[in-house]
Amino acid sequence: MPSYEMSLIIKAALKRPELSHVIRRTCESLIGKGGIIRSMENLGLRPLPYKMACQGKKQTEGNYVLINFDSSPESVTNIQDDLKRDVDIIRPSILRRDEDFVRPCLRGPCLFNELPNPDHERRVWKRRVLKKVHMTRKDKERLL
Repeated sequence: MPSYEMSLIIKAALKRPELSHVIRRTCESLIGKGGIIRSMENLGLRPLPYKMACQGKKQTEGNYVLINFDSSPESVTNIQDDLKRDVDIIRPSILRRDEDFVRPCLRGPCLFNELPNPDHERRVWKRRVLKKVHMTRKDKERLL
C-alpha cells in the first residue's frame, strides 16, 4: 500500500472538544475505508494564506492537522469525497508520499540549480580594488 499525507484545514470557530471530534471522525472514516494511520500532527491555529469560503462563510483562520497514512489508491478517492462533504473541514488535500525522496541539501552542498561561477569572486575583488584606487581608464582595462 502506498503512503499518503493528508493535510486538513479545520474551522477556527470550533472549540477543543469539537475539534477533537472532527479529527476523530476523519480518522474513523479513514480506518473504515481500509487505511492505516501512521502518524498525526496538530499544527495549531494559523492564519490562512487567503480568505477561503466554507459553507457560505468566509474564513481567515484555521486549525491545521497533518495525518500520514497508508491506503489503497482506490479508497483515497472515496476518502477525499467524504472529506469534501464534511461541514467542519475548510480544505482537505491528500498527497502521495514518495519514500525514496531525499532532500537535495542532505546529500551535499545545496546549489539550488545555480551554476557555480569560479570567476565571480575574482571579479568582485577587482571591482572593489578599482573603486578604492582611482586609476586611469587604460589601467582598468589592462587589469580586467
